[in-house]
Amino acid sequence: MSRLGGEATGNSNGPETPKPEQSQVELGPMPKAAALLNIDAHKFRIWIRTFGRLRVYIDYKELTAKDWSYPKVQSLLRFLLLQHQSIPLDAVLERIWPNLPDDRARQNFSVALHHLRSTLEPHRTKHHDSNLIIYKNRQVRFNHSLVLVDRNLFIQLSREKIATDLSSERYRALNEAMVSLYAGQLFEDEPYQDWCIRERERLEEMYLMAREELARLSLEEGDPMTALRHCEAILDRDPLREVAHIILMKAYVALGHRTRAVNHYHQLTRLLAEELGMAPASTIQQLYEEILQH
Repeated sequence: MSRLGGEATGNSNGPETPKPEQSQVELGPMPKAAALLNIDAHKFRIWIRTFGRLRVYIDYKELTAKDWSYPKVQSLLRFLLLQHQSIPLDAVLERIWPNLPDDRARQNFSVALHHLRSTLEPHRTKHHDSNLIIYKNRQVRFNHSLVLVDRNLFIQLSREKIATDLSSERYRALNEAMVSLYAGQLFEDEPYQDWCIRERERLEEMYLMAREELARLSLEEGDPMTALRHCEAILDRDPLREVAHIILMKAYVALGHRTRAVNHYHQLTRLLAEELGMAPASTIQQLYEEILQH
C-alpha cells in the first residue's frame, strides 16, 4: 500500500492509486505543471483545484455535491488549504463559525472535521487517526505533502521562475503553466470570506504578471496576435494595467493596425479620466506620440 503521494507506510490510506484512463477522465493542467517541478502527479490519490470553484478529485473522480454533508465542511477545507502550519482551534472557529457561542462552534467543528476526514479518506477505518488532517492539543494542521493542490503548484512555479533565465524556454513554460492553472480567482464559490481576500488578490497579481510576461515574450518573438490575446485577457481582469496597454498598442502596430492603437489610447485616456481623474502615464503618452509620427 502507499500513502497519498508518499512512501510505503504501515498506516495505509487504502488501495493503490489507480492509473487514469485518458479516455475516461480529463486530467486538466495539473500533471503538466507538476512535471515542470519534477513532481509525479500520479503519486497522489487526492487532487484539489482551488482556482475558480473548489473541486476535489479522489482517484481521478471528482466529488459531487452529494459527497459533501453540508457547506461548512467545504468551508473548513478551503480554510485549511491556505494554512501551511498548525493553527489554533480558536482561530479556526473565529473564521468558520464566527457568530456561534464557543461550545456550539466547537461542536460544529468536531462534526465538520469528522465529515471532512470521511470524505477525503474514505478507505480509512479510524478517521481520528488521519494523517491528512491532524487535530491535537487544540491545534489543527493540514498535511499538504499528501495532496496535490493547484495553488501550491502555482506558488512553486512562481518561485521557480525567479531563478530562471528570462530568455529560456523553461521560463516561458513556467509562465504558461501558471496561466493554465489559473481557472479563476481563488475560491470564487466562497467570495465574501475575509480570510481569503488577501491571498486571492496576491494570487491574481501573480497570474497577471505571468500573463504579462507571456505577452511580452510573444511580442518579442514576432507573434503579436498571441501577445494581443494575452493583453485582452489581462485587461478583462484589470482594465487599468499600464504594461498590458503598452504591449497591446505595440501588438496592434506590429499587426499593421495603427488606427486601432491610436483609438485604444483615446479609450484609455477616457477611462483614466473617468475612473481616476488622471492622464495616461508618460510611457504610454510617449508610445502614442511615436505611433503618430510613423
